[in-house]
Amino acid sequence: MRIGIIKNNFLPSGGGSERYTTQLIGHLRDRGHSLRVFASRWNASAHSSGVTLQPIRVPPGPPFLRLLAFARNCRAAVLEGDCDLVFSIERTIHQDIVRAGGGCHREWLVQRGRYCSWPRRLTFSLNPFHRTTLWLERRTFSPGCTRRVIANSHRGKSEIVRHYGFPKDRIDVVHNGTDCNRFTPRKRNGERRETVLLLVGSGFERKGLAFALRALAKLPTTVRLEVAGKGNPGPYRRLAARLGVGDRLTFLGTEAKIEAVYARGDILVHPAIYEPFSNACLEAMACGLPVVTSRINGASELVEPGINGTIVDEPADSDELSAAIRHFLDRDSREAASQAARRTGEAHPFSRNVEETLEVIRGLCDSGRG
Repeated sequence: MRIGIIKNNFLPSGGGSERYTTQLIGHLRDRGHSLRVFASRWNASAHSSGVTLQPIRVPPGPPFLRLLAFARNCRAAVLEGDCDLVFSIERTIHQDIVRAGGGCHREWLVQRGRYCSWPRRLTFSLNPFHRTTLWLERRTFSPGCTRRVIANSHRGKSEIVRHYGFPKDRIDVVHNGTDCNRFTPRKRNGERRETVLLLVGSGFERKGLAFALRALAKLPTTVRLEVAGKGNPGPYRRLAARLGVGDRLTFLGTEAKIEAVYARGDILVHPAIYEPFSNACLEAMACGLPVVTSRINGASELVEPGINGTIVDEPADSDELSAAIRHFLDRDSREAASQAARRTGEAHPFSRNVEETLEVIRGLCDSGRG
C-alpha cells in the first residue's frame, strides 16, 4: 500500500510526536508499505528512515501564517500525489485519516482558562496563533475533510464530538504504546532514605509543576521533586523558595537520557491541566513507577487507583494531590504498585498501537476511497 504521512516537522530524533511518527513509519515499512512523508522540515536522520520525502514549501513568517501555508500547500501536494491513503499527524485540511495525538486545542484553552485571570483568557481569543489553530482544527474535524479520526483516549474522542460534532462512529480510540525493551524497571537502592518524585515533560504550566510544588510542601522532608523537560525554571524556583522546598527541587533539563531519568525516580507525578495522553505516564509505568496524574490526562484511562497509581480530580488541590502521593511513600505499597505498573506497560507495547492503527487503515481501504 502507498501511504502518505503528513508531519510538518519530520525530526526522528525530536520529541514525543516525532518519536511516534518514526516508530509508526518503521513498523509500516517493515510490513512492506511504501511511504511518502509530506514535511516542511526534516533532519539528516530522516533520509535514512526508508521513506520518500515530499517537501512542502512554507515561507518565513509568524507561526500562524506558517501553519496556514503548510496546510494549504500540503493539500495541493496530496491531491497531486498517488497515495492510496493519506494519514495526517497534523491539523490539516485534506486527509483520509487524522491522528488527533495533540487532542483538542479548543479544550486546552478551556482548561487553561480555569487557572488564569480573565485578562489573560481574553488574549486567547485575540491571539492569531490560537485563532488559526482553531480554524484549522475545525476544518480537520469536518466530515468533509477527514474520513476517519484516531483519538488516543476515550476522553479525547468525546471532546472531538462535543466541540466539533464529528460523527462518533467514525472515531477510533487507539491508546498510545511504548517500547517495553527500552523502558524497563531498574534496581533502586533499597537503603535510600529519600523518595524521589519525577515530573517529566515540556511546558511546565501545562504539566502542572506549580501544583506538584504545592503538594511537595505538604509531604515529608525526605521527599524531593526532580523535573525533566523544557521550560523556564525561574518562576518555579521562586515558588519553591516561597514554599520552603527550594532545596528539595532539582531541574534536570533536556539533556539527560530519559531512561536514566526514570531510573532516578520512585513515583511519577503528572498533575496536568490538560493532556490528551501523556507518553511519560506510560513510559514511567513500563519502568515500574506508579503514576499519580489528573483525570484530564487521557493516560489516566490506564491507571487503576491504588493499584498502579492514583487519579486526582482537581490537580490544583494540593491536599488531594499530596494525599495521592503519600499513599505510595510506603515502600511495600510502592513495590506492589511498581509491579502492577510494569504489567500495564507490557500490556500496551507500541506494536499493539501499530496493529490497531493498521486495522483502521485497512478498514478504510476496504470500504473504498469514495
